[in-house]
Amino acid sequence: MGPIHRFRQNRILRRRQSSVLLHARLVPTQTRRSTMTVRPTAGTPAASRPRAERNRVLVVGRDPGVTAVIAVGLRPRFETEADITATEALAQVRGRPLGLIVAEIAQGDLDAAFSIRALAARSPNCQIIAIGSTEDARIADRLAGLDVHGFFPRPIDFGALVARVSSLSRSADDNSPDSGALALSRCSAKIFAYFSTHYAESFSLDTLAHAVGVSPGSLARVFLHDTKRSVGAFRCDVRVEVAKQLLVHEDHKLDQVAEMTGFVDGSHLSRVFRLHTGRSPGQYRIKFRSPHPDGVSG
Repeated sequence: MGPIHRFRQNRILRRRQSSVLLHARLVPTQTRRSTMTVRPTAGTPAASRPRAERNRVLVVGRDPGVTAVIAVGLRPRFETEADITATEALAQVRGRPLGLIVAEIAQGDLDAAFSIRALAARSPNCQIIAIGSTEDARIADRLAGLDVHGFFPRPIDFGALVARVSSLSRSADDNSPDSGALALSRCSAKIFAYFSTHYAESFSLDTLAHAVGVSPGSLARVFLHDTKRSVGAFRCDVRVEVAKQLLVHEDHKLDQVAEMTGFVDGSHLSRVFRLHTGRSPGQYRIKFRSPHPDGVSG
């Protein structure tokens, strides 16, 4: 896990190709600047947007483990959706405004950056957090002119990312019980990182605790406090989220999807999937593979 990435207050950083190296601390390393801006949290106009809109988050990226962990980790505080590409996510938005897009952008994936612009255009008040290489100036150019409220290099600091999402969604006058800041301990952030790559594996609490570097008892207690879920329930949620993406975007048979996501077989996946979504895997695949003409124009 990398160090906690913080963004300096009241500072806007612009960069062009071969210009500023964007770290979460936003320390410029070269002299030329670009038009992509990273806004500090203090300037975020959260109060001007309805809470339902602020709390609607779309997580996109080609690594389903990463997008699933982020989407699941932000629930139930946020209404989250995960998709593999921003292009395909356009069909899912269908006029409902987004409060935030968390975009995991692969090195050199210019099409993804272009599609994020299209998504942001459909939600004028939408904020963006980008995950990707800090040295890919072409991505920065494609995002030029958008208000990027966070840029996280890999490996992802999930604790800092969750804190950033939480701070962007809060308004000064929102005192409701469910509007408190989300925060992950260092232990829970490491568990998020572990699940993002090992979600399909079978492992014990002892194995996970050894990987994270704490005792099993402490791990279970801290993670439950931070996420309001047990480690096993969280892992199951992540597996279902990954399965949803595979069902929509791949042609794998159900048993193969089950194997790829850590379920015993297709029947096991079907039972758990229906409990989580209210639909069978087949029904889910048909519904979300159907084109939405009103969501892909313009």
